[in-house]
Amino acid sequence: MHPVRTILATAIALTLTAGAAGAVTVIEDHFTGGVPQLTWQTGFHTDRKMEGLALDPSDPAYANPSGDHAVGALTTTVPDSGGIALSCTDPMGQADYTWEGWINMGNGDTRRGLVLRADYPSNFESCYQFVIYAGLAQIQFRKLVGQMPTSLGAWITGSLPGGVPALNSWHSMKVEAVANQFRCWWDNTELTAGTPIVDSTDPLLTGFVGVYSFNFSTGGITTYFDDLVLSTEHVVPASTSTWGRLKRLYQ
Repeated sequence: MHPVRTILATAIALTLTAGAAGAVTVIEDHFTGGVPQLTWQTGFHTDRKMEGLALDPSDPAYANPSGDHAVGALTTTVPDSGGIALSCTDPMGQADYTWEGWINMGNGDTRRGLVLRADYPSNFESCYQFVIYAGLAQIQFRKLVGQMPTSLGAWITGSLPGGVPALNSWHSMKVEAVANQFRCWWDNTELTAGTPIVDSTDPLLTGFVGVYSFNFSTGGITTYFDDLVLSTEHVVPASTSTWGRLKRLYQ
């Protein structure tokens, strides 16, 4: 289906299901055939954004969770440009949502994971991040304001079911954001154990969702993502966005 028609169909579905019980899928990207289904933006004033990729059978990540061997790929800049890559997509007017997907650990050489409530005017330099650190020993939920980080939650992977992730293994990560409260999951284990993290200091209450990878000393590192899904039980009717706006975003 044409991207514009896909987004318009999503908008209609949201209007029809607003107020219904249960989670509603708002946007998703499975990179079918090695092609992104969503429009991805660059972040942190770099030229790096999510691309689609059909994996070669020789790639250690070839056996991706969906089994179609097609993924999203995000490659970091060189150290002189910050060694970073952050790419986001529009949550279609939703502010309270669940953002989840699969992340490949690669060689464990970058901090990588999910981005949410990312501020569009600042080129996403203010956002929340749910990431696993290089070395794969620690997971953090953190907040960036103008690139300045504050850790809001941290967990040691060795104490989690499954232990320290293996190199080139796939793992699911999920964050639920409702107002200024956040719950985090790793491989279907809720790290927040039913007690949300509360950001009581100037919380970011709206923003884009996306993915992230960073290594300050080495550039050109590609991280794979797959089956990224944004869903919500607090649907904002699509009428808050005009047809013209939707079309302009996805032309």
